[in-house]
Amino acid sequence: MELSFPLKAAFVALPIEGRPKWQFQALQEELKPFGDMLRFQNSQSPHLTLQYWPEVMEIEYDQIRKQANTVAQHTAPFSLHVTGAGTFGSRGADRVLFLIIAFSEELARCKKSCPWVSGKPFEPHITLARIGHPQRFATVKKRVMKALDGCAFDIPVDRLRLYAEVNDQKQTPIEEFPFPSGTVNSY
Repeated sequence: MELSFPLKAAFVALPIEGRPKWQFQALQEELKPFGDMLRFQNSQSPHLTLQYWPEVMEIEYDQIRKQANTVAQHTAPFSLHVTGAGTFGSRGADRVLFLIIAFSEELARCKKSCPWVSGKPFEPHITLARIGHPQRFATVKKRVMKALDGCAFDIPVDRLRLYAEVNDQKQTPIEEFPFPSGTVNSY
């Protein structure tokens, strides 16, 4: 794949594949009746973002790849646990509808091993949709949350993936960094 720099909207994430990806897609399908006020996350690339960069220059790119590989080599496969759904936003208006991820030591260690500074606290979640009309959403929020009530499932994680906007396609997978099986070396 030919990349052109600067890369836009680049991020390193834990991808969601297989059965959990189908479960994610099924939840979005349940929300289709509210699609006029939701902008759905790309159903082909659900993920949990570890680090996001609005722009990556070519000089930074190789370093990010090396760092992602190092993080992956020191991380054992683990599972994320979806425990429900929630919303967050600003100034009293919901802006994001997401899946809640339970705290896990493995996820905390993985994030802590990432060398990138974001300036914001890490709040692990998986975005289902962005809320395009917060005022209208407020009128149906109870129905939306009822549709998502009881959503709980495990997500096995065995790799990091680097994504970016490529040829105007957001969330294009660029490279994978598999976790080794078995014992993982500490730093």
